[in-house]
Amino acid sequence: MAEPPFGHESPGIRVRTIVMVAAAFAVIVVLVVVLLRVVVGRYVIPQHAEVVARRGTVPPAPRLQTSPAEAVGALRAEKQALLSTWSWTDSTHRFARIPIGRAMALSVQRTRATHAPVRAPPDLATKVGFDQKLGSQAPMHVPFIDSDGVTVDLAGLLNERPTLIVPGYYVCTNLCGAVRAGVAHAIEKSGLTPGEQFNVVLVSIDSRDTAEEARAAKQRDASSHPHAYVTRWHYLTGSSSAREALMRAIGFRSWFDERDGQYAHPAGIVLLSPGGLVTQYFFGVQFVPQSLRLALVSASQGHIGSIIDQLVLLCCDYDPSTGRYSLLVGRVLQALGVLTLLALGALIFVLRRHEGQRA
Repeated sequence: MAEPPFGHESPGIRVRTIVMVAAAFAVIVVLVVVLLRVVVGRYVIPQHAEVVARRGTVPPAPRLQTSPAEAVGALRAEKQALLSTWSWTDSTHRFARIPIGRAMALSVQRTRATHAPVRAPPDLATKVGFDQKLGSQAPMHVPFIDSDGVTVDLAGLLNERPTLIVPGYYVCTNLCGAVRAGVAHAIEKSGLTPGEQFNVVLVSIDSRDTAEEARAAKQRDASSHPHAYVTRWHYLTGSSSAREALMRAIGFRSWFDERDGQYAHPAGIVLLSPGGLVTQYFFGVQFVPQSLRLALVSASQGHIGSIIDQLVLLCCDYDPSTGRYSLLVGRVLQALGVLTLLALGALIFVLRRHEGQRA
């Protein structure tokens, strides 16, 4: 090829090739931006909305007072009269209001006369807790009894699906109902279906629970949460050895208080892989649906979930202390950097190849 005249550029430069490489780079940038918007819109903004919702609505604007001191004085006088005077609230049924001091004294006297004070033991922290045993193997062939009175084991229940283990007991009057409600709420919002893509297994820690109590708890939960597929959950009871084996494997420690007949225990759930390995923990009584979904997708090793879920897992990291997934800005920046280097490398390769053809 003849050399161009001095002061003129070579006519062999292909502007179309350069434009195509630049357009490809622009498309990559646009795809990354769209992915970030999906991640933020689907996982970050809903978590922020739940936090705002739990904090409550904004209180109404205060009303202006012409004489605040007089208004406060009148309010205090009114409340003080209610707290320090006797009067009938319902004379027909013989309900009366008594001074607060007298009411507290009567309450203390009655409590001392009928109940001994129940105090937590000083070593309660060593008896009750949730030890994270990631990678621990759950006992797969220990027999349990389901709510229908049938003998089952984890090997048959898991059926090559990730499984949520919900420890507690069915006659619990404190945390257990709240934990089950939190699980149901998260499942309703997760977009996954128990019994098809994963399992939910509730295991009683109380020897007093029977299949009847398990069946009654299942019916109550199904009635309260009709969209959580509770009828596909498994409510189990078992022998002392079976319960202890499973609770020891997942790190769940509880203590029975004979004084009030209740168990002191932590609140949370455990996620098992299809092979029965402990993969993640979720603590508390409320669980973020998006985090639960990502945990199940991760535990299934790609057998459930969508491509978006897999991409989100690449950009998010599981925090064992909170049981949630958080967006890793570092990983996103690394991905952008790699894509930029690939685009620049492609551009340099095309230009060098073009120069070689010219030579």
